[in-house]
Amino acid sequence: MQDIFHRKILFVEDDQKLLLQMKNWFQTNGNQIFTASSLLEASLILKKIIPDMIVLDVILPDGSGLELLKSLASVPPVIILSDLGNEDNILDGLEAGAADYIVKPCTMRILEMRMRLRFLPSSQAALNYEGLHIDSNTRTAFYCGTPLSLTSSEFNILWFFMNHPDRFFTADEIYEQVWDAPSLQTTTIRRHLSTLRQKLKEISKQNLIYTEFGKGYALLKGVTK
Repeated sequence: MQDIFHRKILFVEDDQKLLLQMKNWFQTNGNQIFTASSLLEASLILKKIIPDMIVLDVILPDGSGLELLKSLASVPPVIILSDLGNEDNILDGLEAGAADYIVKPCTMRILEMRMRLRFLPSSQAALNYEGLHIDSNTRTAFYCGTPLSLTSSEFNILWFFMNHPDRFFTADEIYEQVWDAPSLQTTTIRRHLSTLRQKLKEISKQNLIYTEFGKGYALLKGVTK
């Protein structure tokens, strides 16, 4: 498992003791650490830098961290670190686009391990298929060189398809694979699939994500249906 070197990491947390603990733990190996204790502070930082990862609390003095997550497009991996630990809270965080959800209290060693899992080696982070290029470390996606503006959830779904091209999956299967949880809201995944397909079609002029009754959805070589 690779170490965390030369990364820009933003911690958004209103517990000042925990915020300082995270800063002190991770400001080694050439990492640049940015800290914020509110949505406003985080927003101001994000206007100046693009971090490689965000560790985000949910309950903040001026609102929910989930609103910040939902407002960002093509964001880096976001790990939620929260006191809210029931199943609905976790599912809400993952559906909002978080790459992982950790319930407090959490040791720095565990947090570092979970963060490492989200930083894939460069050889595994970039995928190409039929003009699509996607990079899970930078959380960017392109079609024939044209950038795709995707929400976190849309990016996560496209990453899943890019890892399983030419195979059909039902909406329930996609939900369970992407969010690693039982599918309880198929309307949610269908909404994300619809917007993702539309964004891809606007740039590619073809249906890269194809749907077939009884089989589900698949990332296929350009089709016109």
